[in-house]
Amino acid sequence: MPDLVIARYNEDINWVHNVPSEYNIIVYNKGERIKNISILNRIQYIEIPNIGRESDSYLYHIINNMKKNHSFTIFTQGDPFEHAPDFLKLLSLPFENDVWGCSLRWKDNFPPEYILNKYKEKTGRLIRNELFSLFNWAPVNWCDIGAYKSGCFYLSDYKVENGTNIASDFFRRIGFYSMSLDASQAMFGEFSYGAIFGVKNNVVNKIDKEIFVNALREVRSYPVTGYIMERLWLHMFGQPFIGLRDNIFDNYFPI
Repeated sequence: MPDLVIARYNEDINWVHNVPSEYNIIVYNKGERIKNISILNRIQYIEIPNIGRESDSYLYHIINNMKKNHSFTIFTQGDPFEHAPDFLKLLSLPFENDVWGCSLRWKDNFPPEYILNKYKEKTGRLIRNELFSLFNWAPVNWCDIGAYKSGCFYLSDYKVENGTNIASDFFRRIGFYSMSLDASQAMFGEFSYGAIFGVKNNVVNKIDKEIFVNALREVRSYPVTGYIMERLWLHMFGQPFIGLRDNIFDNYFPI
């Protein structure tokens, strides 16, 4: 049985009634207590402190409640539909990889609508991972000032030099040295907006739990780290980084 992990603040999660019945739903609640009996009857309900954004909830689950089986887990925020309009449909589709993104966008016109339209016309897919710089955290083919500021805040908060490979530096800090090395040899990464993604449980369980404990420490210590983690989940679980010589243009810049 697959798990659906929901990091909720105060979002309306009545949509869980439409989740396929084979899913076990775990809600990590950081806002007002859920009182709706029909929702509580459908979910496993866990209250945790409101710190660390959704990354804190995900890491808490991985450290304490990750299943040790050959199924998979989908992670999402309390309202996935702004980022993944077809989220419920995606839950019933097959997957091919060890880890996969489940979102399309940040919000309306982010990325610009014409980019999404070209992408959907060319690929016919319901999801789109975003390509971003490992050095300034911004997308490669459009302007996202918020993402760029996250990169700047990381450099400032962690007191590292401008020009540092942020992904490599962060993975080194949490003790994921093999991933730090991989990132150091690359220029770009890809992520799923809203930190909405799926991963096979055995992939997660192969990673030393201490790495997740260290990541949780960082998420709870620096507010910017939640935004850093959002862009690193796919890579943490094996999505390759991208170098200058990789053939990326057909996938990310449909013309």
